[in-house]
Amino acid sequence: MDFTPIQKQAIIGLVVGLVEADSWIDDEEIEFSQEVMEALECTDEDFELGQEMPLLQALVVVKNMTEEQKSAVSDVLSATIVADRIITAEEAAIFDYVSELTGIDEILDEDERKKEEALKELASEAD
Repeated sequence: MDFTPIQKQAIIGLVVGLVEADSWIDDEEIEFSQEVMEALECTDEDFELGQEMPLLQALVVVKNMTEEQKSAVSDVLSATIVADRIITAEEAAIFDYVSELTGIDEILDEDERKKEEALKELASEAD
């Protein structure tokens, strides 16, 4: 998936925010953050700018992404939450907040509706 430098920075900013959400940064979270940087082909400058990006700016950047990009961001944020194998209320609240304000929740809802429709179709074919 291709992202512009500002989009990469926004993703990094959100990942860092999730990692820091519970005030405990685990080694797995650090390792996962590094994997995200590598996957996005982020420069050290992208990482630094992403860490410093205000949350509101990161939200606006993600809100203006394509649905495909938002879906990828959702996957990254979901994986960030479970990187340390502990899901905290703070992490879940941030994910919900980001999802709602960027439109990611609408994509997730649509994906869920498609899955339900496919299951209903399979069930009707089985009858």
